[in-house]
Amino acid sequence: MRSSSNTNDHLLRLIDMMSELERYLAILYGIAASGTNEAFISTIMRKISIESAMHNYILITLKELIRECPPRKVFDAETLISLEGSIEEAITHARSLIDYFSSMEKVHFNAANVVIEKLGELENYEDNAVRIYSFLLRSYLPITSTKTDAKHRSISKLIVKLLKGISDDEKHHGELLQIIKEYSTK
Repeated sequence: MRSSSNTNDHLLRLIDMMSELERYLAILYGIAASGTNEAFISTIMRKISIESAMHNYILITLKELIRECPPRKVFDAETLISLEGSIEEAITHARSLIDYFSSMEKVHFNAANVVIEKLGELENYEDNAVRIYSFLLRSYLPITSTKTDAKHRSISKLIVKLLKGISDDEKHHGELLQIIKEYSTK
């Protein structure tokens, strides 16, 4: 049986990793936005870039709240550990895509075609992020309605609100990428 402090360490590590991934995604989408002459695609990429940067900052501040108010029980600690592996993979992949986009930018390419080519991978990031944020939400939702002290209940409600906002954004990102896919087939 894992100790709760060990589980909380994993949870904080997961938050750090998601923050790092969001930072890389903000950079990746920003490069894609500036590398295309297509205003339609650039607008979507820029929106996702800005929101990913915002998620990075929210996650950094969320970490302090989680330290102050850890979840009583993280559901499915094994999933938590396996998520770390998939986030590490996503970080590595996002960094390689940044390098790829950056090298292409030096030869003055139009990123629109590369964005369209990489849509599946980008959608995969967004789908995985939704899964991870949903997992985190399940860890905190029970605290928001229990008879714990008012301070912990309030902090838990804020954590849930912030995570839900990020999760909803990630769903919208997936929808926006789908719109690019539809646009590119016309």
